[in-house]
Amino acid sequence: MRNTLLLRADSVPADKWRWLRMGPEGVPEGSIHVGSLRNAAAEAAGLRAVVLVPGTDCLLTQVRIPGHNRRKLLRAVPYALEDQLSDEVEQLHFAVGEQAPDEQWPVAVISREYLASLLEMLADAGLDVQQVIPEILTIPYNEGEISVLVSRDIALVRTGAAGGFAVDSENLGVLLAAQPREDDQPAPLVHMYVNQDSQTPDTSDYDGQVNVETFTANPLGIFVQGLGARPLNLLQGDFSRAGEWSRVLKPWRATAALLLAGVLVSFFVTGIDYYRLSRESERLQARIEETFRKAMPGTQRVINPRVQMQQELDRLQGGKSGGGFLVLLGKTGAVLKDVSGVEIGGVSFRAGRFDLDIKVDNLQSLDTIKQSLAGTGGLEVEIQSATTGKDQRVQGRLRIQRADT
Repeated sequence: MRNTLLLRADSVPADKWRWLRMGPEGVPEGSIHVGSLRNAAAEAAGLRAVVLVPGTDCLLTQVRIPGHNRRKLLRAVPYALEDQLSDEVEQLHFAVGEQAPDEQWPVAVISREYLASLLEMLADAGLDVQQVIPEILTIPYNEGEISVLVSRDIALVRTGAAGGFAVDSENLGVLLAAQPREDDQPAPLVHMYVNQDSQTPDTSDYDGQVNVETFTANPLGIFVQGLGARPLNLLQGDFSRAGEWSRVLKPWRATAALLLAGVLVSFFVTGIDYYRLSRESERLQARIEETFRKAMPGTQRVINPRVQMQQELDRLQGGKSGGGFLVLLGKTGAVLKDVSGVEIGGVSFRAGRFDLDIKVDNLQSLDTIKQSLAGTGGLEVEIQSATTGKDQRVQGRLRIQRADT
């Protein structure tokens, strides 16, 4: 990135920041500076301010949603991901990156309160921030490889152009070994950057090659090497730069007024069509319910005719589908009853998927439970999340579903 001031907060102490200037050619100028945000603002004149947020505060995931309308996409993403999130979607901010070749959309999820507080603190210091980027996505990365940066006791793992996660460094080897890959594909090369003040994690559980490179400076010196031309920017939706858009659109106000008039006329015509189609939809719904009641005369309430009909067919067939809540619960319970030290935090069942929140002694126990469940046959088991609490026990979420779902 050219003419940029790259900033990152020091975790200790919390009121200290580090920043690095990048010149017209996108090459770092000078050394890494440390100080307050106001000190950084004094050097930001004429430069684009770009801020990195900690990998531990930002979830990176992906979602498959049809269409290319970005506004509709931003509205749909929270509800497409809500099953994977522990917090309410209203408390979270979602930013979407460029669509991948496999038609998946990369998504970054962060606390709305945290991001709003960060932007307010930056603005109070006099910094006009153009981009806020998850720091994991600035680790140098090569296609088909995995990049890891270890600083203190945290390992930041970049698994793709827009994917990655943060983990306690002591659990890095187990999570690397658990990364999904095709059976006939070798384990990808891991390039690991380790701060000289940090211990190199044990990766003996991982069967691929691991290249370790030690660095002496602040991690900001590594992040600047992987800063791409079009990174995933968290300043989207409610946090987009509306003021900058206003300046861009100012010369086009007259044209926009004419366009608005055209849109209003279009809305009027669309409203008429919507009313007509709504009436037709009501008539079709009435006919569907009438047909359903004739086929199922004993049904008292009609909520979703298609689903209710399918449930009745499954019942008449003797429940041969085998993918219901009780079946998955039974198979899961048969495994967990033989495992000691397991605490169940909660369960949920939706769309044929059984989500189980458990607490175990360590990450190896979580992986053992996953393998045991998968070994019962007919099940797909995925570790959705794994974090180490203050009591050094691992809080994990398992997603369990039929293998043919």
